[in-house]
Amino acid sequence: MDYYQAQNKYRKKQLKFILNFSFKILIFTSIFFVGWWLGNGDKLILIQENEKIINDFNNQKIELDRKLTDTILKLKEANLALNTKNISNQNSDFGRDAKNILASSLANGVGEQDIINNLRLLGKNKICNSFQYKELPVSTESFIPPENTLLLLSGSLKVKAEGNITDTINKGPHFDPSKPLRVIFIYLGNNDIVEGNLPISKNIMAGKFSVNLKILASKVRGAVIVSYQTCKV
Repeated sequence: MDYYQAQNKYRKKQLKFILNFSFKILIFTSIFFVGWWLGNGDKLILIQENEKIINDFNNQKIELDRKLTDTILKLKEANLALNTKNISNQNSDFGRDAKNILASSLANGVGEQDIINNLRLLGKNKICNSFQYKELPVSTESFIPPENTLLLLSGSLKVKAEGNITDTINKGPHFDPSKPLRVIFIYLGNNDIVEGNLPISKNIMAGKFSVNLKILASKVRGAVIVSYQTCKV
């Protein structure tokens, strides 16, 4: 091998080394660029998602602020109307009952029209039927009567009573009417429980319709009297 052949071989090796080195740099640069591009894309997606969350939060805050302002205005209007009503009739419980209904309805998210109907049912411009009376056997821990549920208003309202709820000594079959009583009202998917001594009162409102109930002592042992009246506007 002469000098020129050796030089040519050396140049080929050098060129091959340079090409390999350049190819490796190109591959490394491509990998770096792709990684940077993917990472930057994920970063942009996270930024967009965070911006969407912030926008949704701000929109909800604006909506809640608007509802709070509307509620405050309605409360001011209701208080003004209640004060006017109380001034015209000092012996009326309209103001107290209306405030209780208004506070409960707002807390439960009741619609504006339903609140208006409930307040109207407290006024004088309503039509009420006469009171009706039904007997209800009372259940105890030691005795459950066969007909322990009273069905009213075509079965849309169910009433149950449980006696001796705080008495662990009395083991008799009948409840003690002088002790607290638990009364359960089942209606429209609700399951309201009222505890206390007789008489017990309960007012149920649904749209333009209301039911006034009173649980009274009965002369029949082991039972109570359920007095109820329906009204509508």
